[in-house]
Amino acid sequence: MKAKVLPLIGILSIFFLVLPSFVFASDAAILERLQKMENEINRLKSENAQLRNMLENDKKDLEAENASLKEMVQTDRREIEEIKKSAGKLSSKGLRTVLGKYDMELYGRVKVDINYDFADFDNNDWVRAVGVGGENDSTNFNPRDTRFGLKVRRRDDQWLSEARIETDFYGSTQGNNLDLRMRLAYVKITNDDWKASLTIGQDYVPIARLMAPTIDFGFMCNAGNLWWRVPQITLRKNVGNFEFLVGAMRHRRRATNEGARPWALGRIAYTNGFLGKGGLLAIGGGFVNGEVTNNFGRDNDVDKWLLALELKLKFGKFTFQMEPWIGEGIDSEFLRYDMGINPRHNRIQDLNRRPDTIRSRGGFVSLAYKATPRLSFAMAYGIDDPDGDDMEGMKGTLNGHMFTRNEMFLINTWYSVTSAVKMGFEIMYVETERFSSIDNGVRTTFSTIYSF
Repeated sequence: MKAKVLPLIGILSIFFLVLPSFVFASDAAILERLQKMENEINRLKSENAQLRNMLENDKKDLEAENASLKEMVQTDRREIEEIKKSAGKLSSKGLRTVLGKYDMELYGRVKVDINYDFADFDNNDWVRAVGVGGENDSTNFNPRDTRFGLKVRRRDDQWLSEARIETDFYGSTQGNNLDLRMRLAYVKITNDDWKASLTIGQDYVPIARLMAPTIDFGFMCNAGNLWWRVPQITLRKNVGNFEFLVGAMRHRRRATNEGARPWALGRIAYTNGFLGKGGLLAIGGGFVNGEVTNNFGRDNDVDKWLLALELKLKFGKFTFQMEPWIGEGIDSEFLRYDMGINPRHNRIQDLNRRPDTIRSRGGFVSLAYKATPRLSFAMAYGIDDPDGDDMEGMKGTLNGHMFTRNEMFLINTWYSVTSAVKMGFEIMYVETERFSSIDNGVRTTFSTIYSF
């Protein structure tokens, strides 16, 4: 027992001898650590003070910003109250109704044509025929085909109502101060259940609707392409791929004693289907009976009529169009002014030389190729060929846009520089016959368009 106690006493003696020095060393370390902690606390206090100062500054800035926002809100509220007061003066169909219930689209373009002519043409800015017996080189800078338009739509259940207004600057010419002119102005209502629509107002003629792919504003008028914009009432009904059309149209009268009747029109069109996407085959016609009077006071009861075929086919990047027609008395409603009536006609050997209709035939063909999304090419040929016998007695009286035959051939190209701007170049050859006299001429056109 004693032998076991003695080693334990030795170990305890050594522990107590070493313990004091260990304790003293730990106190020094602890003091050092406490000093570091105190320094860290002081640093944190300093940073905390800085953060408080920053928060105080941010609070002041926030209060100033809130005060500014409150002032802006008060200003907006006053402006809104003023707008409400102004709007209250409008009818229930005023500004708020228009903006809230109608889909509006503003559109237009700026177009500038630069022409160089190798002959005199009957029109200064666009081509119908070669002028009478003139050869003359000239240059023209023409911005008149600049346009501005507005479309408005509204849907009420199965009804879609639309209105459209479009203008350009082909009104009266006064130097560079060109007059604004109405191109389109119509109302159109469509019923989805009936698959029918009614158009009332000035729109493109509802038959012979294909347009030649030209840069020139005339679109080969008087050279086989029948077109114009005429006041009308047109009803369309769709049945599958077919569209059936009936309507009436005539130019706005200039005097109440004109007595002219409107054209009665009809058209049947087939689209897509076996023709392929974008294909069209249509036949349309019109008729009007009325009395015409010449400058000698002679009058006559005449029948005017027109029959036109339309064909459009797409083959990949190519688009082919053809529009042959035949008729009698085709004049102002189809942009053939002075070409429908012979004021001195003697077809039936009438000694009084009463006015009568002129029979005509014509048409155009065109081929367009869209090489890339930016680059396209087109060519077209058209002819307008009145009956020479029906024009008996008119020799020596034909003006610049009158003829016994008129032909036109053109090629052109368009390149889209940007999504809004495109530039084009066109060469047009025109040959105009007036009985035994033939005049020809070439027009070159460089055009720039910005569309929006």
